[in-house]
Amino acid sequence: MTKLQESREKVSRMKEDLGVTVKRVMTEVQDRAAEIRAQVTAQENRILDDIKNIQTDREQKLNKYEKTMGLAAERFQFSLDTAREVTRTASDSDFLSLYATVSKDLKLLAGQSMPGVDNRLAFLKFKQSEGVGGISLGVVVTEGKWELCRAIGREGSGPGKFNGAWGIAARQPDEIAVTDINDRRVVICGIDGNQKSMIPMQGRPLGIAATRVDNRLVVVEQSAPHVKVFNSDNTLADKFPTVPPSEVGKTTVNLQSVAVKNDGTIAVGDVARMVLTVHSPTDGELLHTIPVKIKPYFLAFDSNDRAIISDYKSQTVDIAGGNCTTKRTIKPTINGQPVKYCNGVCTDGSGIYVAMSNGDNTGHIHHYDPQGGFLKCIAQSLHWPLGITFSSDGQLAVADRNSVKMYHQV
Repeated sequence: MTKLQESREKVSRMKEDLGVTVKRVMTEVQDRAAEIRAQVTAQENRILDDIKNIQTDREQKLNKYEKTMGLAAERFQFSLDTAREVTRTASDSDFLSLYATVSKDLKLLAGQSMPGVDNRLAFLKFKQSEGVGGISLGVVVTEGKWELCRAIGREGSGPGKFNGAWGIAARQPDEIAVTDINDRRVVICGIDGNQKSMIPMQGRPLGIAATRVDNRLVVVEQSAPHVKVFNSDNTLADKFPTVPPSEVGKTTVNLQSVAVKNDGTIAVGDVARMVLTVHSPTDGELLHTIPVKIKPYFLAFDSNDRAIISDYKSQTVDIAGGNCTTKRTIKPTINGQPVKYCNGVCTDGSGIYVAMSNGDNTGHIHHYDPQGGFLKCIAQSLHWPLGITFSSDGQLAVADRNSVKMYHQV
């Protein structure tokens, strides 16, 4: 009987202890839950604030694009109205005297490229954490990952093949033009990968650019003294020298690169004289000759009209101001070591892209901010990347010697 009583008392004490323990544990759980809720709420507020700041920053950039385009539209409209007024009210003699000026102004306006809008300004997503450990909601991803979405062509000669894809340009609305240096041709492909047409060349084509004036292609050839311009139907429209008429055939030139500036003028890189020559988009008239610090084997211009010059032999890329005075120098590296070859360059609203390699199958594409600071490697293990450009839909197109690689963001 005594043992039974002791057992009953023990059970009673255990019940009391259990009640106290349950209250203590519940309080601990509630306190911890409150702590976690506070952490989660703090993270939520921080992430939402970050998203709002990103929205504000990007809206400001888009507003700037919108304002620039609006001003351009006003200039276009003013020129059109002026032209209409001249044709409506001017006498025959006045019309004939003004025709050349008005016509040239309209063609120059047509050749002006609009500032490229960075397609990634609309990109934003939330990446959730994989587990509850560490009490992390996740992170906001402001820029997608570049992935290979298409390879166009293969090694060889003839349709569907490349025997030295070198320069590359995007032609509206949905075409890519590629210079094939060894097969002496320019290959026109759709961004879907289908080959559309081909322009045979007398020499070995190197740099290529697309102009907004009649959607033409501008091409420089190895050892050729003239720049060639092709119509949208691939017929030869014009060719022009990069030296004054009196110096043609007397001054040695080595034209390697070509790019279209924001005002529509055409810039040509001459590595023999280490200059950029700037030409009228309508008739190729030589407007300026500008010395540069490195040999312009590859050339691009950003939205601020800064020249981005790549010299594969000097292992550097220069960012030059309006008068081509060097402002910054990029010295690309792979695995911490200077690269052997700096090749094609292109730009968008987020910065500068540079193709590079140390030889066969070592190619990288690196992304730098507008000041030349390294951001990240966006592609590697390419065969031998040379020219690079952005297609009309924001894909990155790379002339990779034996093929064209297309990358998109996901």
